[in-house]
Amino acid sequence: MPNTLIKSFQILLVSLLVVCSFHFFEANFLSKAFVYYLPFFFVAFAIVLSMPYFFTQRQGFVLPVQLIVLSMLISIFFAHLSWGQDFTNCILGTLPMMLWVFFFYLLQKKIPELAIEKIIVAYGIIYCGLFFYQLTHSQTVIFGGNEFSEERGTIRIPIAGQGGLFLASFMALNKFTSQKHNRLAWIALSLAGLVIPIIQATRQFILGVLVIFIYHFIKDISILRKVIVIAFCIGLIFFYIKISNNAIVKGLIETQQQDSQMGKDNARLLSGTYFLTQLSPTNINKVFGNGVPSGEDSSYSRFVDSLNQYGLYMSDVGIIAVYAMFGIIGVLGFILIWIKSFTLPLSKDHYYLKYYLWFLLITCLTSDTLYSSSFVICTVFVIYLYQIQYLDHLQPSGKSLS
Repeated sequence: MPNTLIKSFQILLVSLLVVCSFHFFEANFLSKAFVYYLPFFFVAFAIVLSMPYFFTQRQGFVLPVQLIVLSMLISIFFAHLSWGQDFTNCILGTLPMMLWVFFFYLLQKKIPELAIEKIIVAYGIIYCGLFFYQLTHSQTVIFGGNEFSEERGTIRIPIAGQGGLFLASFMALNKFTSQKHNRLAWIALSLAGLVIPIIQATRQFILGVLVIFIYHFIKDISILRKVIVIAFCIGLIFFYIKISNNAIVKGLIETQQQDSQMGKDNARLLSGTYFLTQLSPTNINKVFGNGVPSGEDSSYSRFVDSLNQYGLYMSDVGIIAVYAMFGIIGVLGFILIWIKSFTLPLSKDHYYLKYYLWFLLITCLTSDTLYSSSFVICTVFVIYLYQIQYLDHLQPSGKSLS
């Protein structure tokens, strides 16, 4: 088979893997088998393809990814040994998160950077299109589960694939200031990453995107100007909040006030404390984790679900949930990734890779962005693209993948 045909097939595989990991955006007009079972087998196939390349030279991000994958494999056994969850449920629950291992397939096959970027942009645009279509047809649930909630002055539409939106937004922001062509399209796509979280009244995402946007535009100016710009932005935001009659803004203010009044009884604080200190039944679980709760017939899964009635949600506490499921090794993997995002060299036209990782850091205590199927494949893309940029830096004369 000619090399170009092989490479085209590999790129097609990568592209299909994205929509499968997003569960076809949870389209209600598709059968359950198509939305859930087909993606499971496709992801499993991708993992099997990737595992032979798991052991490779530990440069850049290789070791952190190996640690994360290893922690997930170990956790499968502890979910069984400590909680009695059968191996089938353990594997079914862990497999979507195991997509981290696909990093090694991308690295081995040297998937072109340009192809990955096109896939990112394509899915970012698709997500925007589906979101705004669903928003204007909210009386009928087409994408994003079975029903929508109306709160904080808006209709919240949880379409899978948010990671693709934010990654495409940060890429567009980067290209808006580094390229002279298609600037209108880039700024539109970048702003979508801010507008959609505002429409959804998702506080941690709004904060994360705002921090990234402000940093991007002030990173190359003097410290004094940085202080002035930051103060101006904060003042402008507070002024708008004070005078605004927008229902979403009012909903955000009310939610924030309620959380502030709760103090130590804040749901996220209680969730974090519980999953950090009380979930693990033994000391060995405190080191290696408890595994992923999965399956209707799993007592472990039922127990974690029962905590919801007390306001304790694993999905609300990010890196603490990673610790609860995958132990210290998994947390160490993420810490090393964030450290490397600050220390490993990267050209300014690829800063969107740093931005995405910093976005995960900003939201790592308040959401499930670290392990959600809406984000994992996008995180893998970022780590891969960062890795090849790092390797190119080590070997400047080496052949570029772009």
